[in-house]
Amino acid sequence: MELSENGWGALAAWFAGPRNVIREPMGERTDVVRVTCEMADGTSRDRTEIITEADVRDIEDGIESYLVGSWLPARPRGYRWFMRLPAAVEDEREFWRRLNEADLRMPHQERDLIREAANLGAAIRGLFELSTHV
Repeated sequence: MELSENGWGALAAWFAGPRNVIREPMGERTDVVRVTCEMADGTSRDRTEIITEADVRDIEDGIESYLVGSWLPARPRGYRWFMRLPAAVEDEREFWRRLNEADLRMPHQERDLIREAANLGAAIRGLFELSTHV
């Protein structure tokens, strides 16, 4: 599955490990993104536009900040990341559901980026360990 362009997608790649992850150059971005502007009167307006290089830099900066804040190394920029699903997981929807469940079990008072990454990392590694026994 293609991993999401956010901190959790980067964590999934890191904790799944190089045997389960590949990357390919991003190439030119032509994605259409939806922009929502919330007005002072409470209304909102949506529009679509093509993603800009500045948008891509902001996304990559956010991912890098999340990883560094989790005490993990920054990843190379300019790639799409793909992860082999653990055999014990039916589809990507189930994978993200299981990560969300692990996240919800984490006590709120113990939450910070380092602990969140360790908790999600344990869940991801656990899914791959289950796969070796299926």
